[in-house]
Amino acid sequence: MKRLTMIGYAFAGALASSFTLPAAADETNPYIVHRQGIYKTVSGHMTSLKAILFLKHEARDQAAYHAEAIVEAFKHMGNAYPAGSDKGETKARAEIWTQPDKFREAGKNAFAAATALAEATQLGEQKEVITAYKKLGDSCKACHDDFRKK
Repeated sequence: MKRLTMIGYAFAGALASSFTLPAAADETNPYIVHRQGIYKTVSGHMTSLKAILFLKHEARDQAAYHAEAIVEAFKHMGNAYPAGSDKGETKARAEIWTQPDKFREAGKNAFAAATALAEATQLGEQKEVITAYKKLGDSCKACHDDFRKK
């Protein structure tokens, strides 16, 4: 019985590591890992809002939560692109470091759009929330077009 328990633990550990190792990948640059985590968080909340706004998910009362979470995630970007954080597995383009003013402006635009979305969800008008959601998507796309590798 004790042997079966040990085999079970070994199997469970191997199974768990097979799920966690690919997620962690081989990236060791903490700036890249940090910013990718934040962008994944933002993407997840955008996807949830898409389900609420366009696919008629019943969780309409959660739209404000998702919009506010996007704002909070952007607040934690901090200095996510310091010199040297282009070394590793990243889709960041060199223009982030060669055109820092343009990149900062794109970030400010995205943050303003996220804040406007959060404010729109507080008002509860579906049309305004959808408009704000699309503006945030446009600001994300603009940044991706100029600063993210395809």
